[in-house]
Amino acid sequence: MFESFTTTAGETIIEIGQVKIGEPPSRLMFSWRAANFASTDGTEVEVLFQAARISNGTGTRVTVVHRGWAGIRSDHPARHGLQGAAFIRMIGLWWGDQMGTLRVRSAR
Repeated sequence: MFESFTTTAGETIIEIGQVKIGEPPSRLMFSWRAANFASTDGTEVEVLFQAARISNGTGTRVTVVHRGWAGIRSDHPARHGLQGAAFIRMIGLWWGDQMGTLRVRSAR
C-alpha cells in the first residue's frame, strides 16, 4: 500500500503498509505505518465487512480495528501530543473521515 502527496519539491510516494490477510468479501488485514515512523515502528489494521439491514434495504457494516499503538512511543509526532482517550478519539475520528470518503466514492 502506498501513499502519495505533493509538496513544492514534487510528488513523494511512500510505502505505508502491506496486505497481510485478504479474505474477500469479509476481511482485510494490513500493516500500517506513518511516513515519520522509524523502520521498526508499525501498527496493524483489520477491516471486517458484514451484511447489514438498513432502513432502506441492505448494506454493509464496515468495522475497522487499528492495533499496535502501544508499541509507538508516547511522544511520537503521530500522536499529536495526545494520550489515552484523547488519542483514541482522534484516531477514531480520522478513521471515520476515511470511511466517509470511501462511502461517498463508492456511491458514485
